[in-house]
Amino acid sequence: MKVKDIMEPIKNWLTPEMSLREAVQVMRSTKRGHGLSVNGIVVLDQAMNLVGIVSTKDILRIIIPAHVFFEERLSDISWESIRREKSAIAESMLVSKIMTEDVRVIAAEETLLRCADIFLTEQIRRLPVVRSDGKVVGVVYLRDVYNALTKLLLE
Repeated sequence: MKVKDIMEPIKNWLTPEMSLREAVQVMRSTKRGHGLSVNGIVVLDQAMNLVGIVSTKDILRIIIPAHVFFEERLSDISWESIRREKSAIAESMLVSKIMTEDVRVIAAEETLLRCADIFLTEQIRRLPVVRSDGKVVGVVYLRDVYNALTKLLLE
């Protein structure tokens, strides 16, 4: 079985010039086959070349204040107390400032075993899938590789 057999085709993507707010809106509205929103999305330039990837963790790192992680009493922190500040940041911060630029990709023709190996050794959860010319055609997710391989195991 090949990566192309289980990948999700690209439906939406971000651009480096988008604001964090726009990125969140695109991610929340982009649904996977199971109906849930994506947890990561590719960033493409105007020529549709891959320039980065943004995950929900990248966004949470921006919207949750650093002091939250060091507070002993997290229950004393109110979302309302930080909402205005973080909303302004979401409007002004660009995707290019939060995206991961060094993105590992996988060829559409690669095997699921090789894909699983990459997920395990590099501890990542999604890989943009590229065709032979380097253009992104989809994304393959750890969960989908797991489902496909365990289905084969149980047959």
